[in-house]
Amino acid sequence: MAAVNMPDGRSNAEAVGELYAQLQVRWPGAAQLDASELKRRFPSRKGLVAAWRVPGAMPDPQEVLLVSVDGQFPWTLPRIALAEPTNGISYPHVEADGQICVAPTSAVYEIPVGIRHVEALIGDTAALLAQGSAGTNDDDFFAEAHSYWGLIAPAAGSFLLIHRPPTRHALLAAADCGAHVVVGESKPAVEAWAQRAQQRIGPPEQALLLALDAPLHPRDYPLTPRNLVVFAERVGASQVLQAAVKKWTFKAPLRVVISFPHSGQRVYLGGEIQSPSTVRLPGSREPGIRGFRPKPRTATARLVAMSQNPSRFRHWRAVPIYRSFLRERTAGGGAAPLERCHVVVIGCGALGGQLAVQLAQAGIGRLTLLDNDVLDWRNVGRHVLDGASVGKNKALALKEAILRRFPDSEVDAFARSWEEHFALAPEVFDQADLIISATAEPASNLHLDQLSKSCEVAPVVFGWMEPFAVSAHAVFRHPAGPGLADLVDECGLLLEPIVDRETAPALPREPSCGAFFQPYSSLSALACVGLVGEMAVDSLLGRVPGSTTRTWVGPASAFHDNGLSITPVWHERLNRQGFSRIYDRLILEVPT
Repeated sequence: MAAVNMPDGRSNAEAVGELYAQLQVRWPGAAQLDASELKRRFPSRKGLVAAWRVPGAMPDPQEVLLVSVDGQFPWTLPRIALAEPTNGISYPHVEADGQICVAPTSAVYEIPVGIRHVEALIGDTAALLAQGSAGTNDDDFFAEAHSYWGLIAPAAGSFLLIHRPPTRHALLAAADCGAHVVVGESKPAVEAWAQRAQQRIGPPEQALLLALDAPLHPRDYPLTPRNLVVFAERVGASQVLQAAVKKWTFKAPLRVVISFPHSGQRVYLGGEIQSPSTVRLPGSREPGIRGFRPKPRTATARLVAMSQNPSRFRHWRAVPIYRSFLRERTAGGGAAPLERCHVVVIGCGALGGQLAVQLAQAGIGRLTLLDNDVLDWRNVGRHVLDGASVGKNKALALKEAILRRFPDSEVDAFARSWEEHFALAPEVFDQADLIISATAEPASNLHLDQLSKSCEVAPVVFGWMEPFAVSAHAVFRHPAGPGLADLVDECGLLLEPIVDRETAPALPREPSCGAFFQPYSSLSALACVGLVGEMAVDSLLGRVPGSTTRTWVGPASAFHDNGLSITPVWHERLNRQGFSRIYDRLILEVPT
């Protein structure tokens, strides 16, 4: 195999040889493992090309460490390991094969790597093992509980927690979902989630939640069904375990979620107890536990049968996917008030459709979508919906798309214009926290603006793009201040547009009456989506003091490439303050 030259001119083989020589100088007695020893010692580690035994590097001179490097060395850090494998839960950050995690994958370090990095890593290893022996870093077991729990009989998938579990012992429901298991508060709730998410699941079965009051140390992990029975008794969950086992149909494993508090959050672990009817005991030719019958419903008999299984039960990662968790993980705690907000989105085209999805991702608690148009193949090029939704109403299809992402969100959709819906259900517009109009229809927008001014509907954000998407506008209409009508002429056109409409080239059209269209890509529309979306969120969170207009102006090249001229008032502003930026101002004065 040809030598691979590294960016500093050395090959990997040369860098490895140089490090070996430095190790022998720094720690006399350092010796290289041959290829068979390396493979035998680290059978699951891919890409390692060399490893050395290093004696005398630790405070205990009798202790030996292993230093290994991969094929990308000297541009990757060496790995430090104990001389022999461990059980993986003896000390924090010591893996089952003895590898020690003293540097995260995101670590920043001086390159190229050499002996000084090995010295630093060994120093960190000595400190880490000393803390582990003293138990002073046990908190790391709790902060990284999934990693340690998963070292024992790991399952390939995850428990997906679709509701926030209570902080007390409780009965739950669980159902297979591909390689994963969906866990929710009840069987009907799990089925409803699957329907909204358009996911195929198995029949929901009884599940169990053991909610602890203190963090769970690896030395106390329940490993076998018998361990679990004793563990449940110790944490005061015997009754709920008996209730779960009594309702267990034995058609699927009994799923168990263990939760405990750490750093102000709950940590969740998953376990799976095999049905006694499927257990194959050592020396038995047939599956099943002798004397077990699924018919008797006495919990005691079932617990006795379950406890006879000596095998370790599978450990699963338990991952919250309920809405509030995803919102906080994505947008942080500051966006929590959005969960209580109701936003009406008028127009679910390229702009409104993308906006609706972004608002759902931002954590808006309730959305009402309105559009009387149908998606066709010509829309797919820049719409958030794809070909699977062609022929469907845009609002209804968008609702389905959002619920596939966030099955526990609240989304209403209607295949009608906002005027039609206002006539049928005016309370929706009055009780909403915000209305967003993404139709770019001047007359319709002025009508909505007038209703907001007279407090018949909630505050409104209007959003639209100028020709070829070279610029975009977002206007927040506060009922107590000026609004869209103060920024446009009698035809509903901006008094201060950026693009000179008189000299702009005609929009392209299809061979139909009035079938003009805007030629811009979905990438070009992203700036407008961000502009309107941020205006909406800022208004909901009280960051906008009154009626406000925000304008995004693209690069000068976008105007030039599309043959567009700029109006004098904006030409002056742009010469003074520049392109490719947002202009933000309160509507205090009416442009003349």
